[in-house]
Amino acid sequence: MKLVLTPYWIAEECFLQEAIIWAGFYRYPKSEIIPDRVDVRFDGDVQEEFEPHTPDWHGYIESEEAVRVGLPPNPEWESLFDDEETYMLSDPDTLKMFLEMDFDEPQKEKFRKDLVRSEALAKNQAEWDQKYEAYIEVIESKFFVALREGKIKAYGRKLPHHDLETATGILDGKGKSWSWFDVEHEDIPADFWRLDGIEWNQSSAQNGQSHYFHIYVNTDELMDVFPAPDGEEAQSVKMIAGQYILDDSQAEKIKKTTKRGRPSLDWNTFFLELAGRIKNDDLPEKQEAFIAEMQDWCLVHWGQKVGRSTLLQKISPFYQRYVIK
Repeated sequence: MKLVLTPYWIAEECFLQEAIIWAGFYRYPKSEIIPDRVDVRFDGDVQEEFEPHTPDWHGYIESEEAVRVGLPPNPEWESLFDDEETYMLSDPDTLKMFLEMDFDEPQKEKFRKDLVRSEALAKNQAEWDQKYEAYIEVIESKFFVALREGKIKAYGRKLPHHDLETATGILDGKGKSWSWFDVEHEDIPADFWRLDGIEWNQSSAQNGQSHYFHIYVNTDELMDVFPAPDGEEAQSVKMIAGQYILDDSQAEKIKKTTKRGRPSLDWNTFFLELAGRIKNDDLPEKQEAFIAEMQDWCLVHWGQKVGRSTLLQKISPFYQRYVIK
């Protein structure tokens, strides 16, 4: 089967989160482009109805990326594609909480089986996480040195106070509505950086005196310091009617080595919301109404609308026990 290759712009500026993933795994940072090549993540005029946002990255490293740098496959990533849909399992602590609740025996037996699988996955993930942290620590250290030596210049929105809560209080106290776009990006001095003060996944950093967030670097400058590995010549791509097509043999190779699919979702937070509604006796009488509510909840908290069948599987046992008489 042939594949159509869809082009996208490489971001001219990338957030710190994207930069460390490039340095460690050579994942190209993508920009969110509208006409005139405006990257909406950095443009307040285009994005008036939204707050500035960092990339929608769910914190996983794909198995292909891991293996390429000498790590084993990522159990979290692999679980997205197994036949038993392990990615939908709750974590062990949540399942133990369910077992203490007043469910009937068949449902508790299912929770027990899920607990065995969940504990095995958690153990495998913890072992992988240790190896990942040992690897990425070296990359972060090299990146930190590049920042301190000024080889990579960074820019960030500087808070009016190093403590976030205090800073937002100061901004609120100015007596007018404000957006994070009102806090302009500025140069971050090279002597600002402290390795233990960097939150890579949040693209923020502090040193006890100053605090910057939405930190970004110039992508070309990043790739000068952390250059891409040598590429492989592709002789199986053709342009047909203005579209780039990969031939069958190469497409099959990519199919075998690359997985794209569902990101992990924070089901623990979902179940805490559900438990709170049960505790406060705040579940709608009809299950479908609650599924619709939680679809909206998922959209707000996760940025995506989860399918009805998936939510039904999560919610139905609680309705059977606590609502449907």
